[in-house]
Amino acid sequence: MLETKGDDRTNDDSKTKLKLGSKWADKAGDKYFYFMVFENSKIEGSLLIDEFIDTIKEL
Repeated sequence: MLETKGDDRTNDDSKTKLKLGSKWADKAGDKYFYFMVFENSKIEGSLLIDEFIDTIKEL
């Protein structure tokens, strides 16, 4: 699952969604992933676009 976020969304709501998405991926199994992706700024645990692309290449 990929959730894209605007750079103005680095707030507590996004932090909560990131925790929920990560928990979902853990419970869904090894073949499922959750990524929250920002363009220029990010919150802890999320990725920037370039980081996301590199991560996908490694899967």
